[in-house]
Amino acid sequence: MLSTCLFLTATLASSIGFAANPTKPPPDQVSGCPDCPPPSECEPEICDGFDNDCDGKIDEGLVRTLYRDADGDGYGAGASIQGCPLGLGWVPNNLDCNDSNASVWQAGRFYRDADGDGDGAPNNWIDSCGRPAGYVTNGTDCNDNNAAVKPGVIKQCGVGACARSVQACVNGVEQTCTPGTPSQEVCDRVDNNCNGQVDDLPPITCGTGACFRSVPACTNVCEMVDVRDGKPPKEVCEWTGNACTPGTPSAETCNNVDDNCNGSVDEGVKLTYYRDGDGDGYGAGPSTGSACSVPAGASINNQDCNDSNAAVKPGALKTCGVGACAASVQACVNGVEQTCTPRPPHPETCDREDNDCNGKVDDVPPITCGLGVCKREAPACGEVCETVEVEDGKPPKVVCEWGNYGLCTPGNPSKELCANDLDDDCNGSVDDASNQADWITFYPDQDRDGSGASWGAVLTCRQPPNTTRDNRDCDDTRRDMNPNAVEVCDGIDNNCSGDVDESGVCEQSVCQ
Repeated sequence: MLSTCLFLTATLASSIGFAANPTKPPPDQVSGCPDCPPPSECEPEICDGFDNDCDGKIDEGLVRTLYRDADGDGYGAGASIQGCPLGLGWVPNNLDCNDSNASVWQAGRFYRDADGDGDGAPNNWIDSCGRPAGYVTNGTDCNDNNAAVKPGVIKQCGVGACARSVQACVNGVEQTCTPGTPSQEVCDRVDNNCNGQVDDLPPITCGTGACFRSVPACTNVCEMVDVRDGKPPKEVCEWTGNACTPGTPSAETCNNVDDNCNGSVDEGVKLTYYRDGDGDGYGAGPSTGSACSVPAGASINNQDCNDSNAAVKPGALKTCGVGACAASVQACVNGVEQTCTPRPPHPETCDREDNDCNGKVDDVPPITCGLGVCKREAPACGEVCETVEVEDGKPPKVVCEWGNYGLCTPGNPSKELCANDLDDDCNGSVDDASNQADWITFYPDQDRDGSGASWGAVLTCRQPPNTTRDNRDCDDTRRDMNPNAVEVCDGIDNNCSGDVDESGVCEQSVCQ
């Protein structure tokens, strides 16, 4: 029974891991255990909530201070309890700063990594249980505002021959990179002046005018070198400064180029020109310039004697007069304009020339013949032809001569008619018919309105002045009264109809 009692008690104590009150004996022992063995049979005390060594004390010397180890990492946290270290989840220390994460138990120092380069700022730290976001475990960064500056990184500066590099951080201090000193650029495939361009020397120039040449400052200078006896030579090239060779000069021509390379352009070959105001190809006055080509309005000579008249120039003829009076002179003689004087005119003759210089040839007055309607007119000049024997045994040849050989033939006379103001019978008199049967009656027309009075008639062949062959005038003293007049409302018989103001002319006048 004693063994069974101890086993049950130990099992219960083991299930809770500690005694609720280790200084107070369990009820069984307080009230006594009749089945307990004598003291000589007791065991060594163990921390199980029982008095194993039967000395009246339970777990004496074995109770310890314990802490909760919730994450099972061997480190506890929180408030302590007194008990035996027999159960899981309890440890005799409170060193855990995060009892919910088995991987974090001890507080550490963390450094701010503002630039995210994995290195923290040594003077910006916090102590924390676990690493906060934006913090790292090392404080070796020398510039936490620049991710490119951190331990192990190389800072570079300068280009070409001036290029330099340093460790970005040395002992926590950011280092300054200082470029090298530039030097004069030379042909060595190196950026000596540190401007980012290699061998950027200006081109080499030589010569002037058409001989001007420009070559790159640097080039490969190659030569054939014997490298071994009995072997063909090998071309060896060296990158070095170039050489400039001027072009070959030529004869100077007028092309706005210094052909002979003496520094002057078109010397001695330009054309000197003069103003040509009339555009006849000849200029006058002093030179207005020189060029390879003559501009508009200029000439290469100044020989014109009248630069305002294109017809007056050297080589041109001035003409004057017409017909036999025509004359001509050179327009310019030694730079002086000449005057042309026509020849004197002569009486016109039949010679196919304009003798009187009026612009008409053989304009001799025509010859006339006949009287009245028989009068005729013919040219004074004509040809007279005759057949002439020119050589024995040959047929004769017609020879014509131009001269005053015009012929005039009068017209044929006819019966004389009266009152036509013509000399029909060509006797030199007008309207002189002798036969009274041909004569005409004429009536006086004092008002000269074309109609005459019936009194004072005259029978004659030639019409007397102020007469007419019409005798229907009703008043030969008024021009507004005759058979051809228009009747108007004026109280008189205008149209000689025998009625005054007929056809209602007065009513029409009132209406209008």
